[in-house]
Amino acid sequence: MENTFKIGEIVVCVDASRRWYRLGGLKQNEMYTVVGFNSYDGGLILEEVKSPRSGQHAFRANRFRKVDYSFADNIMTEMVMPATYELDAPEFELGALN
Repeated sequence: MENTFKIGEIVVCVDASRRWYRLGGLKQNEMYTVVGFNSYDGGLILEEVKSPRSGQHAFRANRFRKVDYSFADNIMTEMVMPATYELDAPEFELGALN
């Protein structure tokens, strides 16, 4: 099975539903680090959690998606003040300050 994940990549669990087997602590919406692949079916071997029912402790790749970092970039862009924004500061006469 061909997948598009890479070793060292951060993935998000999108399907932690339990079937007839145990999941070994896999949780939906949690992020995990890919450290390898099951040579039989291309399943993901994760650093943070191991599948107790797999000989290589791997989970099916379709349980995960890649982390999309573009959403964070968009939020940070919105949080930063636009370059055209100017602060209104009161003007003082120099004579009045002395």
